[in-house]
Amino acid sequence: MSGTMTTPSPTTAATSGDRATRPIWQMAAMLKMELLALRRSWTSTAMSVVTPLMIALLLVSEYRGQTVPGVRRVVSVTTLIMVFLVHHHLTTVYASRRQELVLKRLRAGLASDRTILFGTASSTVAIFLAQFLALAVYAVLVLDLPMPRNPLVMVVALLFGSSIMAAFSAALSAITRSSEAAMLTTLPTVVIFLATPGALLPLGALPESLERVLWFLPNGPFTEVMRVGWLGRTDEGQTLSFAGTFIETLPSFGVLLVWLVVALLMAGRYFRWEPRHG
Repeated sequence: MSGTMTTPSPTTAATSGDRATRPIWQMAAMLKMELLALRRSWTSTAMSVVTPLMIALLLVSEYRGQTVPGVRRVVSVTTLIMVFLVHHHLTTVYASRRQELVLKRLRAGLASDRTILFGTASSTVAIFLAQFLALAVYAVLVLDLPMPRNPLVMVVALLFGSSIMAAFSAALSAITRSSEAAMLTTLPTVVIFLATPGALLPLGALPESLERVLWFLPNGPFTEVMRVGWLGRTDEGQTLSFAGTFIETLPSFGVLLVWLVVALLMAGRYFRWEPRHG
């Protein structure tokens, strides 16, 4: 009996090697790994995917046909999901991965520190974006809310907001000894992130002077961009053109950019790769 054995060509091997060193392919591999781990644990899937979405649908269901209040409620609920799913959940993920030496083993490979941190956060951010998409479709098709006037600025705001939450999670995980301790360590930041008018409390619930100050918290400009992008109008009722929504949201994006830089600098400065003991 005879047989032949084939070996991969040098070109194929070189291509595979090149892919392994590219950050985009490394992040894609980590995203696949995180999603597979989530699929194997139905409890985690229910807690991080199904439960937040079901609660969100229930919270917005009473606003059927109410354009401005309905959109404001959808934006508020989106902010709640972003804070709890992205910020709180990722803090537990970074802490548990560090304590289990997963991050340390990944660091010994080809991926850079930045790629490891981004890759670890990628599945959580992807789930959040998918949940918002499902919530928006439900709001339009079931609640009879209008189609977003400028989805582009909304997508950019979602990416900014989730990136800021993820970066603060990486920084905060440095003082989080375990995934269980994240409930305590994230409590102050959750309160701060939700103190923004239009997040936990509706617009106008606080004195105007206080709302102006709280607007500069990370989710202040985020919620404003989401409302303007969806309704095509300012909170004062001024109707905007498609191009006008870009101009109107520029200051908000400027504040978001500042917060993103601050969060990334804190993550780079304080993130711990070694397990905490004691």
